[in-house]
Amino acid sequence: MTATVGIPPAVTEETAAFWAAAAEGRLLVERCADCGAESFPPYGMCRSCRSRVVEHVEITGRGHVYSLTVNYQRWMPGLEVPYALVLVEWADHPGVRVFGRLRGCPPEDAAVGMTVEVGFEPGPGGYAVPSFVAVADGASGTAGTAGTAGIGTRPDDGGE
Repeated sequence: MTATVGIPPAVTEETAAFWAAAAEGRLLVERCADCGAESFPPYGMCRSCRSRVVEHVEITGRGHVYSLTVNYQRWMPGLEVPYALVLVEWADHPGVRVFGRLRGCPPEDAAVGMTVEVGFEPGPGGYAVPSFVAVADGASGTAGTAGTAGIGTRPDDGGE
């Protein structure tokens, strides 16, 4: 699946720094200068205390899959299925969760709790969009996972 087909993002004053950093392969989130709360996507205002004094912080460490879905529906001609979409969180950035495509492992191996690194891929309008790369477990050579019975299963397999 490529992300180059679709609607380009609406770049606003609040999101311009995010898209500029994404073009450089960096993931930025907002941090409130008043209360310290971090959030994504960029909003220009703290979601916790409503302060408008926000700064940008780069996420550099590995994250973990908080939630996921495996899509088997071909929504557009030429779209390769299946593919996994994941919601990722970071221990060093509480409250921040970022959504993107999972790469680096078969979609059926995607699991809640697996370790991922931030990556970017070409998106619509030439923008770089966040995606995530599964991190191989050193012992077995497979992506690190946690138990996820029934998550990401095919709709026709009875959920198990």
